[in-house]
Amino acid sequence: FFFFFFFFLFPACISQQKEIHPAFSWSFRKGIQLRSCRTIMAGSAKEATVIIFDCGASTRMQCGDGTFFSIAKSCLSKIIQRKIFTCPADHVGIILMGTDATKNDLATQGEYENITKAMNLMPTTWEVLELIEKHLKIENVDADWSEALEVALDFLEKQSEGKKLRDYQIILISPLSAEHEPKRDVEELAEKLRCSDINLSVISHNLVSISEDSVAFSQTVDKTAAQKVHEEAIEKLINAVEGCFCTFNNALAQLNYITQKKTRAMPWNCDLTIGTKVKIPISAYVYTKQQTYLKAWKTVAEYTEEPARTTYKLFKGGEEFTPDDPSELINAYMYGSTVVPYDKELDVDFKTDGKCLKCWGFTLNKYVREKYFTGTGSYVVLPQRGSGVGEKMFTALVIAMRNQGVTMIARRVYNVLSRPKIMALVPTEKDNVNFLAMVELPFGDGIVDFHFDSFTDKKTEPSAEQYEAVDKLIDAMDLMTASDDGMEAFATRNTLNIAAQHTYRTLAARALYPTQPLPTLSEDLKEQVSVPPKIRQQAAAAAECVRNVFTLTPKPQTRKDKWIKKLFKPVADPEAEDEADDEVPSVLNVVDVDIVDVGTVTPAEDFVFLLHRGEKFSNIATQIQNVISSLVFNATTLQREKVIKGIFAFRQGAMHMDTAYSYNTWITHFKERLVERKKGDFWDDVIVKEALGLISVTEHSGSAVTEEEAKEFYKINLDAVTPMDVASTSGNVDDLFDDM
Repeated sequence: FFFFFFFFLFPACISQQKEIHPAFSWSFRKGIQLRSCRTIMAGSAKEATVIIFDCGASTRMQCGDGTFFSIAKSCLSKIIQRKIFTCPADHVGIILMGTDATKNDLATQGEYENITKAMNLMPTTWEVLELIEKHLKIENVDADWSEALEVALDFLEKQSEGKKLRDYQIILISPLSAEHEPKRDVEELAEKLRCSDINLSVISHNLVSISEDSVAFSQTVDKTAAQKVHEEAIEKLINAVEGCFCTFNNALAQLNYITQKKTRAMPWNCDLTIGTKVKIPISAYVYTKQQTYLKAWKTVAEYTEEPARTTYKLFKGGEEFTPDDPSELINAYMYGSTVVPYDKELDVDFKTDGKCLKCWGFTLNKYVREKYFTGTGSYVVLPQRGSGVGEKMFTALVIAMRNQGVTMIARRVYNVLSRPKIMALVPTEKDNVNFLAMVELPFGDGIVDFHFDSFTDKKTEPSAEQYEAVDKLIDAMDLMTASDDGMEAFATRNTLNIAAQHTYRTLAARALYPTQPLPTLSEDLKEQVSVPPKIRQQAAAAAECVRNVFTLTPKPQTRKDKWIKKLFKPVADPEAEDEADDEVPSVLNVVDVDIVDVGTVTPAEDFVFLLHRGEKFSNIATQIQNVISSLVFNATTLQREKVIKGIFAFRQGAMHMDTAYSYNTWITHFKERLVERKKGDFWDDVIVKEALGLISVTEHSGSAVTEEEAKEFYKINLDAVTPMDVASTSGNVDDLFDDM
């Protein structure tokens, strides 16, 4: 099996972020599920959540490191934050129980008292969160949770009228410590919840985990009789409606980290075409997908009378300018300092007949390496359900591909408006299920093939002892059994994106406390990516062994090394102190001057500045060559130090940019001109004395000049120049003076 296209594959990697599979909502590991488990389409449904928050007198009780009220308020705040970041279109309503005032639609004399509608059912905002943080306080009375639950049912029914809502849930946060027994019948409440298809979740302090997936009320001896009645009633209600309990610890542990809402993977149905007659109906599901945790920013002008407007200005050379004919402007990209024009009219107009997945051929698995994969995700390809014969054909195809050790290369078109893509379909088996793993491959024009010189030569070839030491270090740092429970550390599905989590927390802090400094990266996030203790302990001995077999000998700093340090350091802070060295010529750190080319005043400084700024090396190399020639051959007085610095800067710059051949070519021609002009004293005093000759392979691996050739280059024979050459040279000198 052979497929010629693999000669054009482009090395890339997939950014893997585990996502999308059966659509359970964000939930707490110990039982609570704050959203319905019903299947919904991604982005098409909105949730309606009513939070019953107890702020009564009983919430002053001590609970762990704080009061019940403070911990419950933190849970409420984090629930709102999660909604803002992950589901901003979801509707949330808040009902407070235990308030001194009464404000609800069911309130009558002696019933439904001390219950207040605090926020109507609407999308959450930072203003709501700010009100919760600043104005929600403990009141002086207690209320009945069963009445608050009935108020929430009535509230949810009225507030959801006319709104496109699909999932409904009620979250009760209360210590359940009222002095009186529940006033409403638990069975009637359960029937109303079932008829309305509303999920019920309870967060409280007096809960303990009895298994990995279940919790129950603790059986302490200091409970009051009323509290026991409330706990029995709420437990009966939860069991009747298949609701969820959650402890404070589990709630805070999960709410501290914001994760995207998971949805059921929708299948991409198509026919897998092989040849002209074989068609297998398949379904492709997203398996991994690049995570995007924040949408695009929007610019607002909050305190201006006129609406914000976006204006565009054109700049050339850092200064604003107006083109004579704007129609002649075209778009372009900057590749370093090189402008790459781009015209949309040059785009190829791909016309497709609709979605398809067509097999182009097969290739051996060994030719499909991970570095060839590109795209933003991967897919699992399965036979369509109910396809009958298609399922048997698909299974036979996967088994045959596995037996032959081949991978399918196919052309995929998502829909009629999409461009075709090249896909690799790798046969895979997991849990006795045969499927194809589909990953995107690049086109030929997307290939950039880099060739690097080998680091290994006779001087740097590691010994057998050194190889063995490195092997031990790699084995000691194996992550597959690095966690405390013997499982894989930093598994993709269990590792959070700490950059996203820190961004969420920073935005929340800025929204709630705009005048305070932004928070630093918290310790719990640092622990997420810290080296596991088991790995640290195992690797310590192996690292010491590597340190012993790879001995490092300090190299004394020569005068040339000091020059390099001076010349090729980044532009420094003007206020920073620098070490003075009389033997090293000072190089200006140009900060304010806008240099456009290499001049004769400070050629070395100009060259280094332009090189750091990202100018094209071939351009500035030509400039400094011309400047050096002018200083050597045209100047009335030789400025020795300036010439040395210029040649030295060019030489080091060529090695720095891996273009040693450019310097070697120039210095060869430069030597010929010196011989023609009878400038042997300059050659000996500058080039030979300062060792500015050819760059040898020992100095830079990219050079083709041997050490012997470099030493031979310093020899010069002025007597070999013919009189004709000298005469023609003197004429050129006269012409140069005439042009000055």
